Amino acid sequence: MSHATGSSGQSRLLKVIDEEAFKLLQDETRRKIIFLLRDNELNVKQIASQLNLTAQNIYHHIKKLQEAGLIRLAEEKRSGHLIESSYTTTADTFAYHADKMVEKSTQSSIDILNGLNELGIPVEVSEENANKLSGLQAQRPRSLNTSSVVNDLCSACGFSGYFMKFGPMNPLLLERILRYTRLMKMTDQEFEESLNLNRKLRQFLLSTRTRKP
Repeated sequence: MSHATGSSGQSRLLKVIDEEAFKLLQDETRRKIIFLLRDNELNVKQIASQLNLTAQNIYHHIKKLQEAGLIRLAEEKRSGHLIESSYTTTADTFAYHADKMVEKSTQSSIDILNGLNELGIPVEVSEENANKLSGLQAQRPRSLNTSSVVNDLCSACGFSGYFMKFGPMNPLLLERILRYTRLMKMTDQEFEESLNLNRKLRQFLLSTRTRKP
């Protein structure tokens, strides 16, 4: 007797994951498990056999991957007095996007100003400047937000093998793809608003310089 827990017709092409899940996939063994489960529904014994590891070792990784939402229970089969569980991935591609991380805007802006100083661009680091910088960042047009673009990528990647990758997508590449997609989806008016905002942002940053270059 078997019990299937998911629908085979359900789309699972691309899933955005959080920082904790991304860190889990930095482990080579967990990545290999994801590789195997992406195309096959396997139980712990089968995974252990293919990776030449003990079942106990695999159980440990399976639990962490399942808790992070990277894999799910696909099927349960009774074998004598035991129940065998098979697993599969929750997506074909996992993408980590750093901009999804929650942060305190003022402190983040102070960090940015300190970072400019570290790069040899002398600016005045103050709470007032940090608040102004946060305000300018908050004025970004809605078209520059990423949530709808991620959904567009989900639907688009079904027609392209490019996104059908193992493991997490390089966050720098994903950011560039999202940025270019946002740029091309902007109306002329939104693009002009973006240019004006960048002018204001540049003027403000230049005004914070503690000495002229």
